[in-house]
Amino acid sequence: MTFQAASRSENFTKAAALLGVSRVAVSRQIAELEHAIGQKLFSRNHRMVALTRNGEVFAKEVNPALDAIAQALANQRADASDARLSVTVTSAFATYWLMPRLIDFGARFPDIEVNLVVSDRYIDIDAEGIDVAVRYGPKAPTDAGWCPLVQEAIFPVYSPRYAARTPLKNEDDLRQERLLFLSGKYRAEARWQHWFSERGLNPPEERLGVSVNTYINMLQAAIEGQGIALAGRPLVDTFLEDGSLIAMADIPALERDSYYLYCRQNHENAKIFSDWIEAQFDTDRHPDGKKESPAPNK
Repeated sequence: MTFQAASRSENFTKAAALLGVSRVAVSRQIAELEHAIGQKLFSRNHRMVALTRNGEVFAKEVNPALDAIAQALANQRADASDARLSVTVTSAFATYWLMPRLIDFGARFPDIEVNLVVSDRYIDIDAEGIDVAVRYGPKAPTDAGWCPLVQEAIFPVYSPRYAARTPLKNEDDLRQERLLFLSGKYRAEARWQHWFSERGLNPPEERLGVSVNTYINMLQAAIEGQGIALAGRPLVDTFLEDGSLIAMADIPALERDSYYLYCRQNHENAKIFSDWIEAQFDTDRHPDGKKESPAPNK
């Protein structure tokens, strides 16, 4: 590499800067190479160097081989990078939806290594080398590679272990129950106050319930029977299916924002992972393998 840099620049100082070493180191390595092959490769003047005739012949033979080696190494690194996927999701999505299903992806695609980046902040996908992302918001990002995944629907959920004070049949019953209030950075639409106002009701005072500062803590408290949470699909689907949580049957869900899926374009393994995620949602919506028939034309 030292000879290649020096022969192309015909300047030991420039070669040293390119390689990140000192000019003295370049000069010493060239001298050692000349001693090893028994030929002068450079003529040295006071301020410049130039290839000798033997040096020109040597450069024509050696430099293409060094270029081929460098390209082969770059290809190997690219292949390794393609096999390792960087996937970012929120902490709640990772905990309640993705992690329980990752074993299925690993079984189907054992050669693809998933680097899971769990973050509740909107990280810079390009700057951090993200290949696949799932994000939640009111509208799809405008950058290329994003598509809608599923719309969230929220509703009251509680554990079979929860000691209810009422029959839990309607919204008025909820005002007398122990509610789990989501506090902190979450948007107003995720909170009980908004949910009650959408139904034309005054919400109970937060001090009468329990305040929790993360979605994960809120859902865990609900599972343990500490109160009633306002949560939604798709994150609570598993708990509804196994009976850990119960939804109030007579209260319609309130549709909220959507989850959006990002797939790095022209990245084969990112496409594989994105297709797998979409297939998982199709399975969740249609567990019997049958899809809904399209609505008839009117």
